Amino acid sequence: MATREQLQELARLRLREAEALFAAGFYDGCAYLCGYVVELALKARICATLSINSYPERSRLKPAFLIHELDDLKLLAGMENEFTLAHQSRFNNWSIASKWKPERRYEPEGTYSQADAQEILDAIRLGPDGVLTCISSRW
Repeated sequence: MATREQLQELARLRLREAEALFAAGFYDGCAYLCGYVVELALKARICATLSINSYPERSRLKPAFLIHELDDLKLLAGMENEFTLAHQSRFNNWSIASKWKPERRYEPEGTYSQADAQEILDAIRLGPDGVLTCISSRW
C-alpha cells in the first residue's frame, strides 16, 4: 500500500484534479473526487496516528483498514473530536464532505449542480475549518 507521504501527495493531487474538473464544468466528477481527497487524507493521518510509514494492507486487521467509509476512517484517524458541534464550522464542513460514498460513481450525469460541487470543494479546502486543512495539519 501507499506510504504516508504518497497518500498526502495523492490527496493534494486529487484536489487539484477536482478543481480542474470543476473549472471544466464536470461537477459530478469534481464531487466524486472530493471524497477521495478526504479518504486519502484520513489514511495518511491514520499512518501518523499509528506511527507507521505505510497504510496497512497486510495485517490481521485488514478488513478494518480497507474501507472507504469516511466516518469509520475518521475514527481510526483519532479525529472524532475535531469534527463535533464544539467546532461548529468544521462540523458543518464534515457534514457536507462525509456524505460521499464510493458507490456514487454510479450516479447519473447531472446529479451535482455547480453550486453542489462548489459547496463540497469549499467544505474540504477553504480556511482553517476545511476538512482537508484540518486533517493535513495533523498528518
